[in-house]
Amino acid sequence: MKLITLLFCVLCFTACKTDDDNGIDCDLFDPANRNLFIELVDGNGNNLIENNTFVADDIKVLFNGNTITNVVFNDVEGIENLIALSLIGEAGNNTFEIQLSSEITDTLILNLKAESQICGWTFFSLNSATYNDVLQTIEDFNGNYIISVIR
Repeated sequence: MKLITLLFCVLCFTACKTDDDNGIDCDLFDPANRNLFIELVDGNGNNLIENNTFVADDIKVLFNGNTITNVVFNDVEGIENLIALSLIGEAGNNTFEIQLSSEITDTLILNLKAESQICGWTFFSLNSATYNDVLQTIEDFNGNYIISVIR
């Protein structure tokens, strides 16, 4: 009888197992979201962070009641003087406020498409980016995205 009970328990446990995470151990899973990089330039193509029009350490991103700091990585080769944002939010439009200084805040609307979900993380692709009501051209940036905003 004990053997039958044990087999029944094993059968119950294996029947409840799902393959939603494709055999991934979610305790060890380290998600890597795609990113959007924003280059702020003037009409002549000069980078406004590089020329200190906007101070990199002062730039903040506000999203869903959260403040994200340190969004400019000047110590990482290849992405210097760019604002970096992970594609987070929900499928559809997501509004971010880019606080460039204490006096200047811009609005970025990202339209995201949910691509997949693993271990409770949703991964998105970028359909469109609108910066201060201007639809931006999205370019590939080493598997991520980049927009150049003329400000």
